[in-house]
Amino acid sequence: MLTREGHLRHNFILGVLNGALFSFGSAFVDANTVLPVFIRHFSGSDSMVGLASSVRSAGWYLAQLPMAGILERRAYKRPFYVWANVVRMALNWAFVPFLALYAVQRPQWVLAGFITIFMVSSIFGGMAGAPFTDIVAKTIPRRHRGPFYALRFFFGAGILSIVAGFIVRYILREDSLFGFPNNYVLIFALSSLLMTVGIVCYGFVKEPPGRVSEKRRTFPDVVSEVPGILRSDGNYRRLLVCQVLAAGLGFSLPFYVVLAHERFGVTASTVGLFLAFQTIGQTGANLVWGRLSSRRGNRMVIRLVLGIQVLIPLYALFLSNVVPDLILAEGGWLVTASFAPIFLLIGGTLSGSFVGFNSFLLDVAPEDRRPTYVGITNTSMGCASFFPALGGVLADTVALDGVFLLSGISICAAIAVSRRLKEPE
Repeated sequence: MLTREGHLRHNFILGVLNGALFSFGSAFVDANTVLPVFIRHFSGSDSMVGLASSVRSAGWYLAQLPMAGILERRAYKRPFYVWANVVRMALNWAFVPFLALYAVQRPQWVLAGFITIFMVSSIFGGMAGAPFTDIVAKTIPRRHRGPFYALRFFFGAGILSIVAGFIVRYILREDSLFGFPNNYVLIFALSSLLMTVGIVCYGFVKEPPGRVSEKRRTFPDVVSEVPGILRSDGNYRRLLVCQVLAAGLGFSLPFYVVLAHERFGVTASTVGLFLAFQTIGQTGANLVWGRLSSRRGNRMVIRLVLGIQVLIPLYALFLSNVVPDLILAEGGWLVTASFAPIFLLIGGTLSGSFVGFNSFLLDVAPEDRRPTYVGITNTSMGCASFFPALGGVLADTVALDGVFLLSGISICAAIAVSRRLKEPE
């Protein structure tokens, strides 16, 4: 039988490599920087920008609770991870020629195709994500999880995504060799290639058998148990509420680049710089989150992340209402410099949220019920994934300032709830 410690190095390296390559690929179609500009080629609606951002993650979360009952009866989860990702990446690859063929002649087809294909792709990603989380819990001991997630982000959402940012900047430059739609065809192809390689790497993980639930649970059975779990496990209930409220940053995430583009006139190629800034924030913060997780616990990570995160929408309101004329008078470099802190903080706090909330969840979830706990959490976060779409509706009907204010209020509520979290022993 495989032992956890015996294969720890092998599994740790494969997990970090998986995260590095997958995040590298994901950076090319980043929902906060690249996708809003891409969608603007097909629609001028903020609602469509928000919807596109939502579908990139909603399916991933929503699919996981239905998988819980199936996974709890399986000692090995890797086969589910593999087959779900095969379908997922086949769909991503299918969009590349579709974009090349119809972007100019049938732009509305491409917009509808993007929403549909990536929504279904994210659902299969969620089917893969549930077994992935359980495999990590089985193969990476608790004391190594903070550094494990931090290193995945450091290399993938960090170093390699900085490279992705500059590649995107070059491809989208007005004097680039790649005009529309070839520039985005190349971006989506690179994204799919790197994500595929990352998934293949993790297919070689050495998974030990896990504890199998003695009770067979159908999806309705799992759903019926959710209220009881939330009533009986107060610490988990507070964690879930805190995480959903913290996801309120999502109301505004796609619209910082929209603000920069529409109000301050930044060019499409500058999006690559914003992606680089976001990635630098992830890189700089990741090792801090990993060390803090190991030394002070994940409750501290969560609280510190939220305290920093609330500054993002407040700073955007400051730029939009207090100093816009000063920034516009200087133009170019000052606009880029003024928006750099937003994307630095987005990168740093998103990675911190992932390390803190994910590690805290694995700490509090009982081993035999872990898929259910993960499923409840991710289904709740799937609902929260529609916050960008709701933010887009609000932006179209009111103004971007209303979206930033709503994010700030939601994060403040999360800070209040986080004070009642108890660090697991």
